[in-house]
Amino acid sequence: MRPAPWYTHLVQKPTPAGASEFLSRAMQPGTSTEGVVEGLCLAAAAAAVDGGQPRCDAPTDDGTLAARVARHAARLLASGATVAAALDDALVLALYAGESAALRAGGGDPAGVRPIAETWADYPDRILAAAPRGPAGLANPRHNLQLMVTRRCQLRCDYCPVVKRDADMPQEVLDAAVDRLLTGEQREQRLDFSGGEPLLRPGAVLRAAERFQRGTQAAGKRGSCYMVTNGFRLTSSLARELSGLGFRIELSLDGDEALHNRYKTPLNTAENPYRRTRAAIETAIEAGLPYTVVMVATPETSAQLPAGFAHAMEIGVRSIDVNYAIGREWTPSAAESFGGALREIVHTWRPQLLDRTLELGNLSSRVEPAVLNAEWMVDVDGSLHLMTEWALESSRPLPAVAGRGRVQDVRCWDQLYAGRFHGYLALLQAYSWRDEALRRVLHNNVGMGRRMAGEMAALRGELR
Repeated sequence: MRPAPWYTHLVQKPTPAGASEFLSRAMQPGTSTEGVVEGLCLAAAAAAVDGGQPRCDAPTDDGTLAARVARHAARLLASGATVAAALDDALVLALYAGESAALRAGGGDPAGVRPIAETWADYPDRILAAAPRGPAGLANPRHNLQLMVTRRCQLRCDYCPVVKRDADMPQEVLDAAVDRLLTGEQREQRLDFSGGEPLLRPGAVLRAAERFQRGTQAAGKRGSCYMVTNGFRLTSSLARELSGLGFRIELSLDGDEALHNRYKTPLNTAENPYRRTRAAIETAIEAGLPYTVVMVATPETSAQLPAGFAHAMEIGVRSIDVNYAIGREWTPSAAESFGGALREIVHTWRPQLLDRTLELGNLSSRVEPAVLNAEWMVDVDGSLHLMTEWALESSRPLPAVAGRGRVQDVRCWDQLYAGRFHGYLALLQAYSWRDEALRRVLHNNVGMGRRMAGEMAALRGELR
């Protein structure tokens, strides 16, 4: 880490001109990639001190990585992004471009990006050191916390990245996680439950949700809960309880019975996953429990998405997200197949999307690349992670990601800050820089996400 005096000027002269000046330096022709990143970091700290929204002119594109990163940051700033957000996204682009060069060269780090990423991984601490109480301080932007209440599950879905084992989150860890989330200043907060299968522990889920809702009400906040479940244990009475506690549940339905059961292997071979999930959907609809159905496509099944989507609509589903499997390599033809299937779905169901009788999450809430999910999650042992750190967990027998401390030791939710760049770097450090095959898969998945972001932007434009 560099010595603290790098931000002394900001503390002494916190003026709006400071941020613009640093941005101007970062955008100068000939500035190195690290110089661009440093300038953005200094500008973010200056903006945090004075609360301003600086602007800058995009530099000339001279074909260098530094110019690409600078131009990308300038475009984000012009669209209204904060300097800190532009900095994080610029670092994501630098990592992606660096990995592209490395894979073309057969390995290594020919673009010299790795040391830059590792040097600036602590950029939140640097900005907070310069402006700990600034009006635009670097507060945790996440309003939700994911709890992995158990690693147990009745299914072994082929594309699920989470390693299953007999491990549950103790109640004291659940309580601590809820209490830490409640320390945040966000007026709307959400508590998420996942696993494993959280409804293997319904009592723990309900107690944690009740604790959370009591806390949000006492603080004058609006609280909601979300749960990813296979639905095997969802009963009518439980669905009503969940609805009363402000839950929305997420269920996975990949299509008709044959397609759904293709990748979902039950531990009890007498079980039929499709029939159990369909029954859960019907139970949620009958109980008035808000729900979303997620359809997951693999490179082999993406062409069947439109038919699977139509099947979901036939059985009454009206809130759907369409996902591509992470941890698989998507060839150009497979990516085009998936994109084409999404376009067909949007065009086929355009009237329902326009009159809002159908919600397609890809057009609204989904953030790409999905593999770089920067939400916070607590593992069963209380360790705190970014969601993206599980994206490749089951792919190779590599050491588990160390995590970012224990949730019990977090003093204030707002002090947690990490972006997609941190998730990307964690995946590269823990997995991909040790395994060339995984390195290619991760790079492919980031590229798939970048491509899908463009596809979704175009489809949103068509629907306006």
